[in-house]
Amino acid sequence: MVAIAPRYPELLLRIIEAVDDDEIPLAELARRVGEAAEENGLTRPSPVHVRAVAAELRSIREEEREARRAAWQEMTRRLPYAPGNAYEAAAAAERARARVRARRR
Repeated sequence: MVAIAPRYPELLLRIIEAVDDDEIPLAELARRVGEAAEENGLTRPSPVHVRAVAAELRSIREEEREARRAAWQEMTRRLPYAPGNAYEAAAAAERARARVRARRR
């Protein structure tokens, strides 16, 4: 049987999400997460793994920001004449998500 590393606890993933603000460098984030993990009685995670998780969280947040922005623009595009169509806003949000995913590849 192949030995594999255990998954990180949910608390550690929540710490990474709470500490990361998309502005601090990933190395500083890894240091802060390590300190927070030790304060909570967890083993200090690998900086490489912290960066990987943070990069994924950042890309998810970017995708959601773009989707919200596209939906908002679609809903307000025709104002003050008529409110936007919710179906068109949802479609615009999905197109924005697809653009962000394509940039990640």
